[in-house]
Amino acid sequence: MSNEGAAAALLATLHTCHSDIEKYDVRIWGDYDFGGETRHRTHLETGRAGDSYCAEIRGALEVNPSPDTNNAFYVRLLLWLSPEGARVESYVEAHLDEAIGDYGPGSYVLHERRTDNLDLDGALRAAREHVDALYESEDYPKTLGLSRR
Repeated sequence: MSNEGAAAALLATLHTCHSDIEKYDVRIWGDYDFGGETRHRTHLETGRAGDSYCAEIRGALEVNPSPDTNNAFYVRLLLWLSPEGARVESYVEAHLDEAIGDYGPGSYVLHERRTDNLDLDGALRAAREHVDALYESEDYPKTLGLSRR
């Protein structure tokens, strides 16, 4: 694949995954009662650490059940590229100031997946597979014990 083709494939994959994570978060937001004023946002952040580059797509639902508390739920997809190879990681995290269901205040990883030792094509495929797995897995609000609307 040419450099231009690789760049186009990377950007297209990031765009698709960003859009799909946003759709997933909006679906979850509409399907469950999070118990307070809720804000949603999705963003893409890039960074560099030594010879490695990272792109992170983060979907966030921030819930304020009361003025002094904030519960946050993050869907994260990370794509790491380095001279040694690429890896893809995905997480669903809950950061709770107030207990929800069986989960007390604190931080929890509700879903985690990692795929290592990939070339660029494999990493782009794996990124889409990680996002697809979110749709196929049990909804994290159900895991937390939240009720459907």
